[in-house]
Amino acid sequence: RLAAPTGKAAARLSAAIANALASLSLAGVAHAEAVRATIPDRVGTLHRLLGGRPETRRFRHHAGNLLAVDLLVIDEASMVDLEMMAAVFAALPETARLVLLGDRDQLASVEAGAVFGELCRRAGDGHYRPATCDWLMAVSGERIEPALVDPHGSALDQAVVMLRHSHRFAAASGIGRLAAVVNAGDTRLLAELWRQPPADLVLCELPGDDERRFSELVVDGGRPPAGGHAAAGCGYRHYLQLMRAQQPAAMAEAVAFASWARAVLAAHGEFQVLCAPRLGPWGVAGLNQRIADALHAAGLIRATHGWYPGRPVLVTRNEYSLGLMNGDIGIALELPGNAAGESILRVAFAATGDGEGIRWVLPTRLRAVETAYALTVHKAQGSEFAHVALLLPAAPSPILTRELLYTGITRARERLTLATPGGVGLLQEAVRRRVLRASGLLQ
Repeated sequence: RLAAPTGKAAARLSAAIANALASLSLAGVAHAEAVRATIPDRVGTLHRLLGGRPETRRFRHHAGNLLAVDLLVIDEASMVDLEMMAAVFAALPETARLVLLGDRDQLASVEAGAVFGELCRRAGDGHYRPATCDWLMAVSGERIEPALVDPHGSALDQAVVMLRHSHRFAAASGIGRLAAVVNAGDTRLLAELWRQPPADLVLCELPGDDERRFSELVVDGGRPPAGGHAAAGCGYRHYLQLMRAQQPAAMAEAVAFASWARAVLAAHGEFQVLCAPRLGPWGVAGLNQRIADALHAAGLIRATHGWYPGRPVLVTRNEYSLGLMNGDIGIALELPGNAAGESILRVAFAATGDGEGIRWVLPTRLRAVETAYALTVHKAQGSEFAHVALLLPAAPSPILTRELLYTGITRARERLTLATPGGVGLLQEAVRRRVLRASGLLQ
C-alpha cells in the first residue's frame, strides 16, 4: 500500500507514479504489461489507510486488527507526528516492511514530535558498517564512499539512505543554490544571492503599500522567466483564462466537463502564493483578500467574496462523507443547470486514488473550507508548483525559521519569487532561527 499524510501529497505521489509507470521501459521482461499492471499507483491518506473514525482519534486498524499489507510506503514522512506514527506501527504486521520517504530538513509535523527528522539525523554522514557496504556492493554494484563508512554505525544507520540528487530542480539552479544556502545557515552567501539572483530566482523587497507591483506578481507572475515552462512565468491569470477559454458547451457530455476541470486544476497548480503567518496583512486572510481584489480589478473574477467561478478553496478538516481530506484543493466551476439555461456552481476536486476522476461537490456541503489564493507554507507541504511566490512580512517573527524558509523555497520546481518588505536582513535573521524539538524517540 502507498500512503501520504494529506490528500494533496497523496494525489501528487499518485500522479508521479502513474507518469513513471507510463514511461517505464520493460523491454526484454516476460509478460511486461502484466508486470506493469501489478505495480500499484493508487495512493491514499494515512487516515484512510488506518480507517479513521469520524469525530474521534481512533482507527479501525490497530494492534488488535492489523493491516493486510506486506509492504507499506509512506511519502512526505516528515509531516507525520508522533501519535500518527505510533498508530501506523501498531497496525503493521510484524512481517511487513515499511519504507518512509521524506525530507528531514523540512518543517516538522504541526503536532508533537519530529519523527522523521530524528530517525534521519545522522543520514548525511552515512555511518554504514563494512558489512553493509559489502552487501550493497554484492547485490547492486553500488560502492559506498569511504567517508560514509563507520565500523561503529548503529543498527538504525544501516536502514537509512540519503538521496542526494533532486529531480524537482537541479542543485546548480538558483532554487537549488538558495535552498542549500538556507539549509546551511550561510548568511553571507544569502546576501550574495540577494544582490545577484540567478535567472530562476526573483529576490526583492515588496513594500506593503505597493499595489501595482503586488498585482503584477499575483496576476501575471511578475517579470517573464528567462526560460523553462511557459506557465512558470504566469500568475493566477493563467488558470482563470483557461477556465473561460476551454469551458465546454452547455450540451456537452459529462466527460468533457471532467476533462475541463482537470485542465483547470492542473493550470492552477502551476502557480501558488505562499506565506508564513495566518493573520495580518502578510498572512493568509490579508493576502487572499488582496489577491481577490487584484484579480477582480483585472476582470478575471466576478466577485471578491462568497462563491464565484474560479474561486480556489482548501479543505481544512477531514470530510469523510464527501471523500475529502484536510489539505485537498478544489476550484469552483460553473456547470449547466436546468433546461431554462440557468447554471450552477460545483467545486471540482481531483479524486485521489481514482485515476483521472473528478469529484463534484455542492458549495453548500463544504463546511470547512477557505479561499486558497494564498497558503501557509505548512499547508503547502507535500505539494510542488512550477512557480512559487513566497511573500514574507516586514518584521521578524518566531515562526520565520530556517525550516520554514527551506520548505517554502523547495515547493518551487522552475521559478521562485521571494519578496519581503524586510529585505535580506529579515531572511538572514530567519535562517539563524531553527526549530528544536526533543521527543526522546532515539533514546
